[in-house]
Amino acid sequence: MTTRHTTTATDATTYKLAEPIRKTCELFRLLAGHEVLGLAPAEIAKGLEVPASWVSVNLPALSSTGFVERVDGTNRWRLGVPFVRIAMTVNTELASAKRRLDEVSNRYHVPL
Repeated sequence: MTTRHTTTATDATTYKLAEPIRKTCELFRLLAGHEVLGLAPAEIAKGLEVPASWVSVNLPALSSTGFVERVDGTNRWRLGVPFVRIAMTVNTELASAKRRLDEVSNRYHVPL
């Protein structure tokens, strides 16, 4: 029998995440909620506590993945379309699961 370990927030000290990956995850969290206007490079640098050079090197590189994008006509950055697609997929799947649970609950008259 194979045992599978699931990482949770409490396991943060168990596995050391490479600094560039951790900082990139922090960037994604920082940009969340700024999809319309985005954030300026100085705001990003301040929010991540990194030098401006980190922003000017890494955001253009990350934009090649589509996960971040420059707001047209500005020097501001926001999450890219792949994040929106992921969020929509999760939302659709959760709504579908809720419908299925509601159907089972209604069939057996068991309130959830």
